[in-house]
Amino acid sequence: MGLTLNQEASDRVSEVVLPPHMGRNEACHCGSGSKYKRCCGERDEALRRQRRGSGIPEWIDGSRSKLHQFEKYICNVFGLPDLLASFIDTRRAPKIPTFDVVNSLFHTAVLRIPSINALEGDLQESDFQKLIGRQPTPEEKAFSADVVANVLDKLELQGIRKANDEVISKAERNKAFRDGSYGALRCVAIDGWEPFSSYDRHCPNCLVRKVKVKRRTGELEEVEQYYHHYVVALLLGPVLDVVLGVEPVRNEEARRDIDPEHVGHEGELTAARRLIDSLHDTYGGFIDALVLDALYANGPVMTQLTDHGYGGFLVLKKEKNEPLKDALTLWEMEGRCESYEDPGRKEHVEFWDVDDIETLSSYKGKIRAVRAVVTKPGEDPSTWCFAIIGQRARQLARRTALQIIRSRWHIENTAFHQWVQYWNLSHVFRHTQNALMSVLLLWTLAFNLLQLFIYRRLGRCRRPKDPTDTIRHIVEVMLREVATLPEPIPWAALLFNSS
Repeated sequence: MGLTLNQEASDRVSEVVLPPHMGRNEACHCGSGSKYKRCCGERDEALRRQRRGSGIPEWIDGSRSKLHQFEKYICNVFGLPDLLASFIDTRRAPKIPTFDVVNSLFHTAVLRIPSINALEGDLQESDFQKLIGRQPTPEEKAFSADVVANVLDKLELQGIRKANDEVISKAERNKAFRDGSYGALRCVAIDGWEPFSSYDRHCPNCLVRKVKVKRRTGELEEVEQYYHHYVVALLLGPVLDVVLGVEPVRNEEARRDIDPEHVGHEGELTAARRLIDSLHDTYGGFIDALVLDALYANGPVMTQLTDHGYGGFLVLKKEKNEPLKDALTLWEMEGRCESYEDPGRKEHVEFWDVDDIETLSSYKGKIRAVRAVVTKPGEDPSTWCFAIIGQRARQLARRTALQIIRSRWHIENTAFHQWVQYWNLSHVFRHTQNALMSVLLLWTLAFNLLQLFIYRRLGRCRRPKDPTDTIRHIVEVMLREVATLPEPIPWAALLFNSS
């Protein structure tokens, strides 16, 4: 174990016995009894990097093309070929390898190809065939849209989730998030998202609701609307935002598979609490606090966060409910505690701040409540009311706490708006439950890697007013550069486990 490759050996790398791919906390393959990360992990990773480096052709390695730099970055740093090669589906004796299909889907996400039918057209083009590592066969499809749809239906989701987790874990080990926190707290926003709905097309896993629509006659008619609802967890940062998890909201039939007596669809809150447990199981202490909207400002959610050791920043809106009801009285009694001018944002901010609120019967901890009134020249004042729980979170300065609660809008702007507007995720690529989740998870993988490449590898500045501008420009450049590929990318040579 821990072999290194010299130049001569790199030409016959297939003769080298490579170490197995293992989890960092598994027992080391050498038999020492220690965890892999504390034993042979670093030496094996050095071998993997050298193995991958020997497979990268010179026309990629020495290129300044954004597309070439991106492919080199995701292969060298994150071992993307191995991650994609680990995906499996339940097709029997497939003629088209799963790797080829998921590789084409990954690049469909990166290059913003709008549909599976559009992908099928690109699979006839020599340039795209080179991109996914196939020898060009002009006017002859590498494979059909039916093959892609079949793989999406049968792709195992756990493998894609694991690949996303490994990317985040690797980025953390490379200190990608060390400079991107608020007040030394790593914060994650959770919110619900409905990317698409229909009055006609539906699947067995669709949620259904009654809505009123206006007919041509002007009359209102109540009809059934079919839709899918997801809960998304986004790591917030001044530099970059990455997705940590996606959880579907289950319909009545899916809930009855777990609880035969359940009636009705589950709500966003139920799915979000399931996602919080999943985040804790996967990331543990990597997360410091969650940033949530008013739907989650209740005792059971606060108790769940406290039990996991997480802080919380929760928007408060309902004046008749605790803890906002008590906070309003205390703010009135104690009065304004701070005001300041922010020349960078060109705004005036006033604070009301009370701590040690214990009026919420379903939560045993103490709650800090803050109100901030923000005024900009020529605009009406905007008011932010929010609760803070958790010992470390409650000790933050007011200005930092306000910065965190305002950063919750990243999940709307950087994620949801961008995905619908530019990533085509309002389009149903394939309408089955497994295919929908496969697309979301594969697009999440592409989104995270693009964020890391642009803001970490290229060091581009993020535009505060429109964080999508920079990434859109880079993607447009990469799309044009597909036509400049001189030969197929040797994905097989970039696999660490070439078997």
